[in-house]
Amino acid sequence: MFKYLLLPMLVIMSSNSFAGLSVGATRVIYNGNMKEASLSIKNTEDSSVYLIRSWISSDNAGEKIPFVITPPLFRIEPGQDNTVRITQTSSSLAQDKESVYWLNTLAIPPATKEKNSLQFSINTRIKLIYRPTTLNNKEAIAKAYQQITITRSGSTLTANNPTPYYVNMTKVSVNGKELKAGYMVPPKSSLEISNAPAGNSINWQAINDFGGLTEKVNASI
Repeated sequence: MFKYLLLPMLVIMSSNSFAGLSVGATRVIYNGNMKEASLSIKNTEDSSVYLIRSWISSDNAGEKIPFVITPPLFRIEPGQDNTVRITQTSSSLAQDKESVYWLNTLAIPPATKEKNSLQFSINTRIKLIYRPTTLNNKEAIAKAYQQITITRSGSTLTANNPTPYYVNMTKVSVNGKELKAGYMVPPKSSLEISNAPAGNSINWQAINDFGGLTEKVNASI
């Protein structure tokens, strides 16, 4: 029997899979001309059943989410595949740049009768990127990461993104020293990277729409 409550411990993951559950993508791109987008979910366990709760969230507190996900709650049997569908509910989204949200998939295991046991509810979180129809230009999308420029002020780097697309920088290295984190640079905006190593040589790659890596960019600061 499932308890329709969050269990004692919640683990949030940005990966598209963990032992027992996998989702069909590392990100969902919602083009403005689409009626809906979808994401496949699979229970990879041989015997465990999960209750899946899905929802869309934002980093902006209090923002009204312009998408709805269905079904928001369902049971998934061992080895079973299911699909959640995302539908846009508002036309108020910016049309001159992309918008980003989070698609959450919480896997809740059944309650156990064993005493002194610890159960985990795993929340797999991936990006949901809204891309206006007018920006659906494959060549521009593919080259957006090459338009990033980097400036330095002391130990702080500023990544400037003049494009209307989110750029997910990864494997960023300064003078051969790789920075541990990845960076999502907002469209028509900038992002600061603090505590950067000394040096004036920088290179990076980006994560594309399919979760793969682009070619490396080499630049001088």
